[in-house]
Amino acid sequence: MAQQNLDDESDVIYFPSQAWFAAYKDRINENEAYAEQAADWGVDFNGDFIFEMRNMPVDDLDIDAMPDDLRSEIDQYVNEENGVHVGYSFVGLEGGKCTDAYLIESPDEVDVGFRLTADNETWKDLMRGNLGVVDGMMSGHFDIEGDMQKVMQYSQAAVELTESAASIDAAFADETFSK
Repeated sequence: MAQQNLDDESDVIYFPSQAWFAAYKDRINENEAYAEQAADWGVDFNGDFIFEMRNMPVDDLDIDAMPDDLRSEIDQYVNEENGVHVGYSFVGLEGGKCTDAYLIESPDEVDVGFRLTADNETWKDLMRGNLGVVDGMMSGHFDIEGDMQKVMQYSQAAVELTESAASIDAAFADETFSK
């Protein structure tokens, strides 16, 4: 029975993780409505994003209880900046497709046209489908760097990106492994 629990745990996708971002890439590329709404996104301009996750509650995690890959990713990809734990990911978007999505150690690793920043709880609200990214930007829950006019022009595509994220059956690392 204990082996079954370990097998079940290995099938869990945790947010944030490389596995979650791989699933996100797949979900975006399976989303026909996104492909239609974003057919011109990133064409003749850099449509790639950095997602910045702030106030990650690393100090409140039972790191030893985590699967090895998740523990390793937190160690590698979450940094302390001015007393706050921060994680970054790259999401490549062009022509209605996601070209790649993965965790990065530093924003300096990639060239992007946009940066979307929010605290950990706001990202979780987005992943749960409780907050839309456009509403989140308008209400100040998300900060965006980049051409806001472009983002608003493609607001329906942004809604589809949010729906793709919310469709992933994921557990939140901070909730699953809290001390």
